[in-house]
Amino acid sequence: MSRPVIILNLKSYKEVFGEEGLKVLSIIEEVADKFPQVIFAVAPNITCLSEFVKSRRKVRIYSQHADPFPMGAYTGHIPLEAIKLLGADGTLINHSERPVSIKTVSSIVEQARHLAIEVIACGGDIKEISKIASLKPNYVAFEPPELIGTGISVSKARPEELKASVAIIVEQSESRSIPICGAGISSGEDVKLALEYGARGVLIASAFVKARNKKEKLTEFALAAESAVY
Repeated sequence: MSRPVIILNLKSYKEVFGEEGLKVLSIIEEVADKFPQVIFAVAPNITCLSEFVKSRRKVRIYSQHADPFPMGAYTGHIPLEAIKLLGADGTLINHSERPVSIKTVSSIVEQARHLAIEVIACGGDIKEISKIASLKPNYVAFEPPELIGTGISVSKARPEELKASVAIIVEQSESRSIPICGAGISSGEDVKLALEYGARGVLIASAFVKARNKKEKLTEFALAAESAVY
């Protein structure tokens, strides 16, 4: 059984910029040290990506977005090659707050393979998940946009859809993509259910960033994820 993954999307919350952001990274690293059976990853805002890469020890670092353009005359875009040069492990793509076309996802996946970095591709419904999984990114995240930030987890509110998404990801990717889920994941129980339903990881944002005690909350998630290993 592959190690479960906890991916923390820091979005653009003010709590995770500058020195405060690096303190958050330190918390993640501290928890990661205690749970070697769990993969920890974080996606900071692009303006913080370089500092996070320089400061990390074992945590994987992903960009929140990338554009399907080479380095060159592309003002305002984020070339995937630049993310690679910064030392990041890969990128998120097609999050509901930064949606792109399937054609763009395909281009990013193809470029990432060439650059030997990873892609976490998000989909909001079963139809989109099927199209994305056929592209075989490293991870496919089922994340219904209407549940994001609500505190109502997909693993509790949409268990049958979650199970269906896992089956589709495995089938369409020929087992090359790792199924994960997000949207409303707020507790260890949410994580536990997601893994019981076949996901191999979770994508979490506000429940971690907005937690009064981030170390305690992340430990709760990690304990639930670790329990799936044994």
